[in-house]
Formats: sequence, C-alpha cells, structure tokens
Amino acid sequence: MSDSVAPWLVLVVFLAGGSAFAFVISLVLIRLKRHGEPREMQLRRLAARLDGRPRVTIRTVEFSVAQADLFRVAQSRGYSMTENRFGRYYTFFRTPHQPWTSV
Repeated sequence: MSDSVAPWLVLVVFLAGGSAFAFVISLVLIRLKRHGEPREMQLRRLAARLDGRPRVTIRTVEFSVAQADLFRVAQSRGYSMTENRFGRYYTFFRTPHQPWTSV
C-alpha cells in the first residue's frame, strides 16, 4: 500500500510546486511590464478603470506613479481617493460635486 501512495504523492507535490512556480513567474513578468510603462500610459489606464462605478479598489503595485498624480486623475474623474497602507491598495469613491482638497 505504501509503495503505491508514494508515486502519487510525489506527482501531486510536483504539480503543486510547478503551478506555484508558474504563478509567481507570471506575477513577476506582469509587474515588470507594468513598471516599465510610461507615466502617461499608467494614468490613462487608471482613468479607464474609474468609469463611474461607486467604488474602485486598485493595488498599489499596479501603478508606479506619484500619489499626487493618482489623486489628480481621481479628482478629474469625480472620485476621492483613500490609501490603505497596511493592505497596500487605493480605494476610489465616486463623489461628484464635492469640494476638493490636496493630498
């Protein structure tokens, strides 16, 4: 019985490890690709995500631009922005017709 379990266990561990490795490599490649994007392209991508929904959450690693730039794009689209430093994400709330203050 133990002889037949060992090959299956090795196969499962090998497949799980390979899947985890592939997942990490894809995340690294996506991160490197997005980090190399020009500032204007990143801000256009943010503006496209702020499409009128009441709440939009974006991870901080998705954009490598200054927080003030993110705030300006959010303000121009009618959103206010909050930063969660512990969770490492920004939350944008739709707040039309509100007086704006700087960051």
